[in-house]
Amino acid sequence: MALVLVKYGINHPIEKLKIETSKPDDSIVLIQDGIYWNLENLSDLTKAKIYILKEDFLARGYKEEDANYDLIDYEKFVEIIEKEEKFIG
Repeated sequence: MALVLVKYGINHPIEKLKIETSKPDDSIVLIQDGIYWNLENLSDLTKAKIYILKEDFLARGYKEEDANYDLIDYEKFVEIIEKEEKFIG
């Protein structure tokens, strides 16, 4: 199990690679400009659980109902960090 942080947008090839190589028991958190991956159908790329950091999502002008994946606050983000054994940033 690993925590995968995606902080760059959809034109960043390394972020796509991180998403594609994530395993089903991994957690992917979209932060900063990584929230733009919300616009993609990530189920075609990964079976990992995907979260979006709510504050970053809203800061970029989106509304909660625009989220295609679970929105999380900082408290839940910390819980995910504590739960996962590995970190891929």
